Amino acid sequence: MAPTNTTQSSPNKLTEFGRAKHAAIEESLPANKKNLRKEMSAYYSGPIPAQDFIEEFLPANADLPEELLNSINYNTGITVHTKREDQMYKPFIDAVNKNGLMPGYILVNISNSGEDETGSKPDVGAFKGVGGKWKREGVGRWVWDSAEIWIEFKLDLSHDAFIPTPTTDEEEAKTLDHDTEKALETQGQLALYATRQLARQHRTFAISLLICGSHARFIRWDRSRAVVSERFNYVEQPRILAEFFWRYGQLTDVQRGFDPTARLATKEEAELLAEKIKEHAKRKGRKIPDIEKNTLSAYYQPHVITVAGVTPTEESLTREYVVQRPLHPPESPIGRSTRVYFAVDTVSQELVCLKDYWRPIDNNRPPESEIYKILRDAGVPHLPTVRHSGDVLLDSSGAVFQETLSQEWLADYLSRIGQTPDQPSSGEDETEELGSGDENVAVDDMAKEVEDMGGVVEEDEAGSSDVDAEESDDDDEEEDDEEDDEEDEEEDEEDEEEDEGDQKELDDKKQKEADIESKNKELPAKLKLCLSTNFRTYRHHRVVQDLLYPLSTGKSSKELVKAIRNAVKCLKSAHAAGVMHRDVSSGNVMVDKNGNGVLNDWDHALVIEETRIAASRRTGTWQFLSVALGMNIAKVHDILDDLESCYWVLLYQALHHFKSSESTRDSLKMFDEYKERVLPGGIYVCTGGDQKYLYLNLSTKQVCFECATLNDVIQALTGQFETYYTACKKPNSKKFVNLRKRLLRKPGVSMLAVLNSALRNGEWPPKDALPDLFPRISAHSEEKFIDAAHRTTEASATLASVGLGRSKEGPLQSPTAPTAGPSRSSGRVTRSITKRSLDVEAANDVSGSPVVTGDSARSKRRKVEPEVPTNTAARSHTRSNGGTRYSRRTGRK
Repeated sequence: MAPTNTTQSSPNKLTEFGRAKHAAIEESLPANKKNLRKEMSAYYSGPIPAQDFIEEFLPANADLPEELLNSINYNTGITVHTKREDQMYKPFIDAVNKNGLMPGYILVNISNSGEDETGSKPDVGAFKGVGGKWKREGVGRWVWDSAEIWIEFKLDLSHDAFIPTPTTDEEEAKTLDHDTEKALETQGQLALYATRQLARQHRTFAISLLICGSHARFIRWDRSRAVVSERFNYVEQPRILAEFFWRYGQLTDVQRGFDPTARLATKEEAELLAEKIKEHAKRKGRKIPDIEKNTLSAYYQPHVITVAGVTPTEESLTREYVVQRPLHPPESPIGRSTRVYFAVDTVSQELVCLKDYWRPIDNNRPPESEIYKILRDAGVPHLPTVRHSGDVLLDSSGAVFQETLSQEWLADYLSRIGQTPDQPSSGEDETEELGSGDENVAVDDMAKEVEDMGGVVEEDEAGSSDVDAEESDDDDEEEDDEEDDEEDEEEDEEDEEEDEGDQKELDDKKQKEADIESKNKELPAKLKLCLSTNFRTYRHHRVVQDLLYPLSTGKSSKELVKAIRNAVKCLKSAHAAGVMHRDVSSGNVMVDKNGNGVLNDWDHALVIEETRIAASRRTGTWQFLSVALGMNIAKVHDILDDLESCYWVLLYQALHHFKSSESTRDSLKMFDEYKERVLPGGIYVCTGGDQKYLYLNLSTKQVCFECATLNDVIQALTGQFETYYTACKKPNSKKFVNLRKRLLRKPGVSMLAVLNSALRNGEWPPKDALPDLFPRISAHSEEKFIDAAHRTTEASATLASVGLGRSKEGPLQSPTAPTAGPSRSSGRVTRSITKRSLDVEAANDVSGSPVVTGDSARSKRRKVEPEVPTNTAARSHTRSNGGTRYSRRTGRK
């Protein structure tokens, strides 16, 4: 992703009105405004001619009223003599409203009244209805729920967020978004408003306008990216803008981007949801934390969503569910846009979980509904109970799915200008052997900075532990180890030949990348605007399942360890069935109402084949990525990475909810640690894992837990990963190669031996879980707290003197250390549990951005890596998933 200048405009260069509006903008924008700019960089497509944009995305449902369209002008108030931005609003609004350009709609100046929840202040909004109907009943301000179009005004062209259309091939315009200070400010606003509209409404896409002085641009937003028109002078060419408004006013709900499977709830349906949510909040026993506050928000109107899908028995089922506020609203306009709702089944009146998101149609990425079928058929344990799931239809015919169109526009555009719609690959090999890429897991650069520690766990140590009854399938580990030793001797003889083959593959890969870079340099500048990053299709998908509960609802350390054990068993069994999860996090390892661990959210999973096409994106939750994935962006994600994520989830949850020697949050920093880099070609990447690596290898950094059995479990697992990364310092050594091959042959066995033995033989306190010892606080308060804690520690007795020192043998000596943590009044920490995704999921989730998960998801978004181009020719393979293409021009099949 191209680097962006985030310097703010200097207020002394603004008019009085400009300064006031600048301050209002800064106040209303969230802390992630700069991140939104970076996330959206290179996700704008165009510029497409304005008339093409209208004809492409706003089909004419009736004959154009030529006399009316030709009579419109915007000269009044839009002249070179305009001194203030707000002077532009009224003449523009009057030109549309008074001339009846959009019958049944009204343009409204909303710049003086921030939207009720977010405080957002676009300048002008288009609302369906007349008079005061653009306000919700009982609300004095405008609301995102009812906004059709939003229009952002700027006084002159210097604020245009996008570069002008290049006139020669020599203009080096690699991305459409501009990089001046004023342009960056505009980009931040545009991305923010689009994010909030798409998060608050049930839409397949949205359209907005950017007005800069006498020039205008149209923008169409969907989860793939934003398509931007060329800027045109609407004072000199008023017909274009007039036709835009008239066409929009004639569109159906579906053609305007509204999801036909979502409707406003009736009063009775809304009351049913409120009743069930309140019943759950008052119930005894395990319950969803803050479910009432997070669901029954007055800022979100209750809706009824129709879900048509397939049950576990492969029967078709269509049900309606009442929803209101999603658990975590999306924080990026692009990417999966995951929304998790606590919903009520209108038939059974049961409270369920409804997950609504846009899934990428990608190599080896079947829909989540198919993933669950594969896992169920293979008898994989500890899965969520899915009621029904499936892709979302666009109409009642059952043949058209809700999909993004931006990527399709790219292919059409390339075809029209005589270019082949072929893009560079993702940067990984087109095919990769399962478990290959051993050279990619090396951390020797980091290891040079760390002293080599002794006393590592022997390779077969974990395998000698007892396993409980339900792990009887692993009781033959000793016999397997003997077979492994024999196989290792044979493999050692092949190492030298494999190394030569690996080097040849590496040389071929470098040559291929050089050829791609050379080809890209030859592309004309106008074409590069559309090839700045990868396009892929997103399809709307929904999953309905029984309620699950976060790990933070666990009552004991034994319950936590059991949940992690179940997750490891699930990963192991799924891998044997040919499926890899790829997103193990504290938000996805959950428990059911009885406290049994469940591995949830398989939407990032892929099907493994002996030779498979490499995934065009890497994904995961940043805080729980393996050390190897964090350090090396080129590493192929494998089952060992997912198993290591289970360890980091265990440690993270233990630090937050169980007494330990940690008193200052220092150990938690390693989960958020990251470094930003810009690779050649302007690609923005994020790496990390150094502090995790140090934690594994330096015993002085490791935390001691009061619960002796929990501490023993964590120490044993720490030793296993220390052994792995110590060997990893020499990735071509026989020791590491054999260790890795052994772990890949029987993944999770050593971890399960430790976990099962502890659960079967350990002594566990009955209810030792505590409220979060390190709740979220502001960044400033966090710094003050850490400083104060350090001073207190230095002035008081050492941890060893109060009984939490580590003996030579390792276990804790006494569970008497006081716990330290911020007071409940210290606020919220600005940490996040976010996706580390090449497509801002955000994220992003994006985002993308990246999708956001976890217990502290509604906080500051971490940076994410950008998409890496992939071949758009693969787009044709996605058509086999079913569905008829929806016509862009007519809005019909």
